[in-house]
Amino acid sequence: MKKKVKANERINPVIVAIIVFALSYVLYNSVSIIALGLFGETTIGTLTSYSNRIDDTRAPSNESRTVTKGYRFSVDGREYKGHSTYRSDEAWPSLKGGEKRTELISYLAFFPWVSKPTHLVDFEVLGAAGVFHYVISILGSMALFWLLKREMKQQQTKSGE
Repeated sequence: MKKKVKANERINPVIVAIIVFALSYVLYNSVSIIALGLFGETTIGTLTSYSNRIDDTRAPSNESRTVTKGYRFSVDGREYKGHSTYRSDEAWPSLKGGEKRTELISYLAFFPWVSKPTHLVDFEVLGAAGVFHYVISILGSMALFWLLKREMKQQQTKSGE
């Protein structure tokens, strides 16, 4: 005798949506960093906003602050905007009215809207551990997508029997 799945044993669609969104974000971010590191071109951009906040004064190197940057850059006469948030010990003063700062920006020639500050995608700066982290993030996200799909398929076959 086959057991019917009760409504409360099914995966909540809101939870599934949150999981899919989170895994999609991790996958997009990791793939874009690897792609920018391998195929990215570099240009000079202008910072449009900058802020940093101290998170933990006792944190290890490059983990004490959260830095947020907004930037813009031009490719073939067209302007693109970007935004990045990362952990660092970087502590510049915030931008004052009319102040301009430049930043090297890496972008994909065929998708210029995929961009990040160059120091975040440079494999020499990331090191082997950083590149390994992003590769494992890609593989892990794909594995978790596969597990989610398999679980949902099992739920569907149980409820259909």
